[in-house]
Amino acid sequence: MKISRIAIVWNASKQGAAECRDAVAQAAKLRGIETRIFGEYPIGADALAGTQLCCTIGGDGTILGVVESAVRNNVPIFGINLGKLGYLANYSAQNISAELEEIFSGNCRKASHSLLECTFGDDATTRRLALNDVVIKAWENFKIAALRVESAEHGMINTFRGDGLIFTTSTGSTAYSLGSGGPLIHSDADVFALTPLCPHTLSNRTVVFPRSMEILVGNNSAETPVGVSIDGTTPVRATGEFSLHIKLAQEHVKILRPTTLSEFEILRTKLRWV
Repeated sequence: MKISRIAIVWNASKQGAAECRDAVAQAAKLRGIETRIFGEYPIGADALAGTQLCCTIGGDGTILGVVESAVRNNVPIFGINLGKLGYLANYSAQNISAELEEIFSGNCRKASHSLLECTFGDDATTRRLALNDVVIKAWENFKIAALRVESAEHGMINTFRGDGLIFTTSTGSTAYSLGSGGPLIHSDADVFALTPLCPHTLSNRTVVFPRSMEILVGNNSAETPVGVSIDGTTPVRATGEFSLHIKLAQEHVKILRPTTLSEFEILRTKLRWV
């Protein structure tokens, strides 16, 4: 793939981010590659139009802020990690010159990650994509949500009473879901999962669904509004007996990582197994 233009999305709050931004821009310039620089994220849906590659500088949250535009414009992402975990941002600022040489030469692995699609009712204009998770929680702290979960094909699954629900992709299983007792799922697994948040029934545990299933979530206690957050963004308040449709999207997002780096090495390092 010939690269003529890349986008750089950087998190100004991270120490060393400006220097890293300049290093990427200079490396691109030396190869005759035009750069477009964004200092704020999430970026707009059309922000990556006309680019062939997107570099994020910060952490995994910076990557999440470019996903929808990357999918819409079929642009692969590579992340330079200046954050804490860096599960998705797999490149190091300390060795940036050599790593950029590998990336611009095409010597990297292009991993395809599943996405969740969620829509309120039948309103296609509310469609959103999530790389990590869709979280539904009681709007007010100390309130209990009673969330009805059904399958479009198999009918009633359960009404979960507690703080809320996390719907996660296999990639997102390392994020909020993991901290809430959910399992680790390899990112190649074409599944998604539901993890209850502080359920009032101890036997309520994570449920893993196949790609073919579409889930409908409703509120059984309409007097208790809930919030819906996509990949950690500001929650949308949902009142009354709303209907949220959740399934795996047809689209995938492509994220680059070094050819020598396996997913299990990432887990061993980032989750401190060693």
